Amino acid sequence: MQEIVKGCAWVFGNDINSESIMPSGIDHDPHVAAKMCLEFYDPDFAPNAKPGDFVIAGTNFGNSSSRPAANTFLAMGISAAICESSSVIFFRNSWNLGFPVFHCKGITNMVKKGDEIEVNLVTGYIKNLTTGEDTQAEKPIDTLVDRWRSGGMFSWLRERKDQIDGLE
Repeated sequence: MQEIVKGCAWVFGNDINSESIMPSGIDHDPHVAAKMCLEFYDPDFAPNAKPGDFVIAGTNFGNSSSRPAANTFLAMGISAAICESSSVIFFRNSWNLGFPVFHCKGITNMVKKGDEIEVNLVTGYIKNLTTGEDTQAEKPIDTLVDRWRSGGMFSWLRERKDQIDGLE
């Protein structure tokens, strides 16, 4: 996995729910969900986001259900989500699926839609290449980074199956 990535920022507000990321009724196929991802908040996002881009959001990102919404971002090739805060379930589900989510106070003041940013997906260091500003997100715990590097929790567990009792 590439640890330092660059991409375009797509900026959203507060209280973005998981149903707007992965709409109900199509949550069985993240590639179908990707065609409607976040369209209520920005109709340009789904048709124009490119692999490597980032989702930037305010507080309470991914709230509501425990659906695996990060699979939609993975299907789109989005590098990571960086938000002021997120729901706990969304945060853990995302990392467990192999999609990084960073909490970073002030990120919505530092990054605007269309800015090019560079993010270290291991340390959480963020640089806005458009403005030159930089900041540090909360660093994820090592276990979550290891799961991301493995491609998600299931791959991470398979790599360690002889170290875990009862896992075959």
